[in-house]
Amino acid sequence: MKNGNNILRNWIWRKRVIILSHFLIFSFSHSLKAAGDTLVVKTDDVSTEHRFNAKQLVAPALLIGIGTWGLAEQSPIDWLEQRARDNMNPNWKKCKADEYLQYVPTGAHLVLGFVPGVKAKHNFRDRAIASLTANILMAGVTNTVKYTVKEQRPDSGKRNSFFSGHTATAFTGAELMRIEYGWGYGAAAYAVAATTAYLRVYNKRHWVGDVMAGAGTGILCANAGYWLLPVWKRCFGIDRRDQARKARKQNKPLVVASPFYLQEEKAAGFSCSLVLR
Repeated sequence: MKNGNNILRNWIWRKRVIILSHFLIFSFSHSLKAAGDTLVVKTDDVSTEHRFNAKQLVAPALLIGIGTWGLAEQSPIDWLEQRARDNMNPNWKKCKADEYLQYVPTGAHLVLGFVPGVKAKHNFRDRAIASLTANILMAGVTNTVKYTVKEQRPDSGKRNSFFSGHTATAFTGAELMRIEYGWGYGAAAYAVAATTAYLRVYNKRHWVGDVMAGAGTGILCANAGYWLLPVWKRCFGIDRRDQARKARKQNKPLVVASPFYLQEEKAAGFSCSLVLR
């Protein structure tokens, strides 16, 4: 009975740490978003701001919640984790593709906008700012939870299994792709991210709950990266510089030159006009 009480207390403590870590991401990004006075960035009269919507929290909350449930011994997720470890890849063959696949969605998010015919919502600078913000948040919360919860890995005695950093990295990039380019390219990025998650379990580096919570964290951090984009642009005066550059471009003097020919005088020349705007 005493052992059961210790397990219960340990489970409750771990759950509180995980909830607090993810709540801090949400509250930090949302408070800064509010402080930014809801700045709207426009390109060609079309708003490119990724506004906060409570619906954006549904998928991350479900994934993180189900993944965290796997920490509880004898829970349905724990049962699934044990079956996956025992029956998946019984010969313990390693596939190292996940070491590289995790970075593919984030890399594609940055460079795909340069491909002719691919329409990005933001320029490269804004994509880089959103990506950097998202990945810093993701790395911070991942390492905080890993070394606080100290869940043992299925293939070794190391206690940094929960949650999967590879999966969080891949799903951060996948959600960045979806936000920037839509579901057409986003679906392909999510397929890469899902493959990364599968391989982490297949290679027995993580439990099923680890990759589910990692996926939810990645999605949440990617959204936070775009929520905070207008705030950083306002704080560092990026929008003011863009507006000043646009104004200078619009106010450049216009030189108009046109040829002419006078038949009676048999003369030809050019007429030039300087238009100041």
